[in-house]
Order: sequence, then structure tokens, then C-alpha cells
Amino acid sequence: MRRLIIARIFLSVCIFFSAALVAQEALDPEQFGSYPVGVTTIQLDDHSRIDPETGGARQLLTEIWYPAVETSRGQPVNKYSEFVLRGTGAGFVEAAEAGLNGYRAGLTIAELDRTFENIAVRDSGVREGNWPLILFSHGSGGTRVGYVYFVEHMASHGYIVMSADHTGNSRYTFLDGKVVLAGGERGSNSATDRPNDVSFLLDTMTRMNAGADSRFAGRINLDQVAVSGMSFGGSTSINVLNQDARIKAGVMLAPGGPVEERQNTSTPIMMMIGTEDNTVGERGNAANRLYYENSAGPRYLVEIKDGGHMTFTSVNQYNPEYGNGFGSGVRITNGEPLEYLDADESHTLINAYALSFLNTYVRGMQGYAGFLLENHYGDKIIFKR
Repeated sequence: MRRLIIARIFLSVCIFFSAALVAQEALDPEQFGSYPVGVTTIQLDDHSRIDPETGGARQLLTEIWYPAVETSRGQPVNKYSEFVLRGTGAGFVEAAEAGLNGYRAGLTIAELDRTFENIAVRDSGVREGNWPLILFSHGSGGTRVGYVYFVEHMASHGYIVMSADHTGNSRYTFLDGKVVLAGGERGSNSATDRPNDVSFLLDTMTRMNAGADSRFAGRINLDQVAVSGMSFGGSTSINVLNQDARIKAGVMLAPGGPVEERQNTSTPIMMMIGTEDNTVGERGNAANRLYYENSAGPRYLVEIKDGGHMTFTSVNQYNPEYGNGFGSGVRITNGEPLEYLDADESHTLINAYALSFLNTYVRGMQGYAGFLLENHYGDKIIFKR
């Protein structure tokens, strides 16, 4: 009997310390979360808006990342081509490669199928739960899949992330079996269309949660919704906060597009910028710092000193020497040569601060607010709160 009691005590102690270790790991915002990640692609049609080039509904090719069922562990991960081949239309691969060659000449989908790093399993089941939602907006001339480091990290920690190609402002997208490039009449309406696209995604997910899509029915916590975006998408996020009271917080990555005068100064925000961003430049960075300063609610500024514009993207997977955030460059502040902060290190700190912010202000989780109290990366960043 004594041996049995001792064994039970020992087992209890092991369980306690194992649970404590898991809890500690779960509170490490730098690391991937405990959930496997799934991904799926859908085309959404907004019949309340007219496409100026077709006369039909505005259409958005949309990606959704989400916490996946346990059986997806160990399954083959998504290939880059699966983002592209969402139909049988001619010219899909050629159009995608033509766009990607803007990042590196000669880049092919076949190469990316071998090298593109992601962890999501295509069309795996959605995990049971009531998950918060992040609506993500890509940069001008970007695509919905250009920020995989960020969206997968959030999904692994229990977020559903929804991101659409902003038709007319996406490098390329595919709608109803046709290739659609940036520009034209659609592109001229981007400043207005983009925030409305994001609100439409939320409208759609609300219907899906109510049963319009059985995969996501009852899986979304619509009281826990955030917006995020990069470059024009960062500015889009700012504008969405003005128009959509359903959104509880915003994470802006290097905003660089038209911004409306802020109406709501109390919504929690996190502003992230790169000091050596030669796209928005010193004037754009000054405006983004001012947006932080003029915020009345909870506010945070993370400025990567040796960061550029592309630091906040996954373009390093296309070309690690692209510049303006990856590889070598020139400082916009004094014209001297620059080696940008390593992509993995940059992405780690971006994810850590963004996750801690979202878990604190969107989910109300205990244990993450402490990460937001200080600078964890020394002289690599400027941190304000």
C-alpha cells in the first residue's frame, strides 16, 4: 500500500510539473503554438458591390488558416502550387510566375513547391472550439499568401485568419477560372474597396459561423475579432477601425497607403515599422509614429532599427537578397550600407509582440500582458507603450 501511495504521489508530481511546463511553453509567444494548422481557399462574391469591369458582384479569392483537427498532425503540408491551382483555367501558373519574377527572375512554382516553408495541411478539418478571428489585408501588389510566417503562427495559437486578394490591387488572382491582374478600373477604387473587402470578410464569416459553411459553423468567437495588414494593408486596417465597430484591436505592419482621419482613438493598437523602410520613407514612418502617439487607448510601437518594408512579409522565401528588409541595402537615414536584421529573427519578434498584444486585448488571456511591458530585443528595436 505504501508503495502504491508513493507511486501515486510521484505520478501527481510528474503531472503537475508536466502541466506547468506545458503552460510555460504555451505562454512563450515566440514559439509556434500547440495546434496543428489547416488552410483552405474559397471564392467569395459580394453582391452588394459591383465590379466595374464585369458588371457582376465584386469577387474575392480568399484564404483561411485555422487550428486543425488532431489527425492532421504528420500529414503532408500544403504546397505553394495549391495556393495557385484553385481551378482549371489556362494560364494560372504562367500568370503567377510572371508576378513572382518581380521578386526574383526565373522563379517558378515548381521551385517553390520544393522550397516554400509552411506548416498548414490543405483542407484538413477545423478543430472544435470557439476561435477568435483575425482579418488580414495584404500590401499593394501583394497577395493573400505573402505573409505565411504571420498567419500560420497565429493559427497555431488558436486564431482563425482570413485574408483575401484585393481584386484590382493584388499582383495576380484567379476568379471564375480567369486570371485577374492588378490595375484597371478595379485598381482605381482600391482605397475604398479595401476596407469594404475586410468588412465583407467579417460579414461572410458571420454567416459561415451561423451555418452557411458547416466547417466553420459555431467555430468563431465574433466578440473576439482583430484586423491586421501590411503596407497598404496596414493603412487599410487603420481605415477599417474607423468604420467597423465589431473589430476589437488592430496590428498595423509598416502602413503605407491612404489613411482617413482617425475617428476611434480608444481601440487598442499595435504599430510596427522598420526604421530603414525605403518604401514609406522617413515621412511615412513619422506619420506612423504620430498615429501611435495620438492613440488614446492601449497602444504599442515596435520599431525594428535595421528593418525595411519587406521585413514584414514572407518575400524572403522568394528571394532572401531582395533588399528593403532582406539581405543588403542602404540606410534611408544616412545613406550608409546596411545589413537588414535576419528574416527569422525579425519574424520571431513581430510574431511575439503581435501575439502577446492580441491575446491580451482580443482574447483577454492572462499571462501575455507581461511580455508587453518591456523591450525583449535590446538595441535591435525601439519599443514604446
